[in-house]
Amino acid sequence: LSSGMAAAGSESQQTRIKALVLDFDSTLSTPTWLSRAQQWAVADNLPLFESMDEAEIIANLGGAARLATLHTLLGALEASGVVLHIVSIGRKAAIVPHLRAARLLPYFGERVWGQDCEELRSLGFVKGRLIKRIMHARGWAHAEVLFVDDSQEHLDAAAEVCRTMMVTSKAVVGGMGDAEFSALRAAAGLPPATAAEGAGFISS
Repeated sequence: LSSGMAAAGSESQQTRIKALVLDFDSTLSTPTWLSRAQQWAVADNLPLFESMDEAEIIANLGGAARLATLHTLLGALEASGVVLHIVSIGRKAAIVPHLRAARLLPYFGERVWGQDCEELRSLGFVKGRLIKRIMHARGWAHAEVLFVDDSQEHLDAAAEVCRTMMVTSKAVVGGMGDAEFSALRAAAGLPPATAAEGAGFISS
């Protein structure tokens, strides 16, 4: 594990997280190169996201095997009482339809924020500030919330607000892999996943 994941894991032995905040691009997703458009599929490109079919959406989430692993992980976290959120600099209008197509939206509900949301815009697009506001409304403490991102800048801005974890697996060109999935389970006090539950996803 990276130092960030090791820290998250050691702290989880004392306090199980009550909330998880995920970035979208290169954290939940694994951005793919769409040769037909000659562009990377990232969520700040609304027209491109709107043009993608189901197969392209699944590929952008790492493929069917990784998507199955995400379902297992997010379902286990939700069942354990962890409240799931997405805070992204991408566009909510791009992210939500992709979550819906991949059947991931029910895990997050309305708890998805992007650059096109007034809540994030009013806070200067600083994710840590929005996370702080969310935490204050729920009465969550620093140790009870974990924020996962692939940007050190965003993590540094949230470090005093909540626990943070850097994505280091870099599945394809980014995105959480087995190391992060295991660390998230540990942070929530969950047992390791079995191979049948999708623990066998291999980052490439």
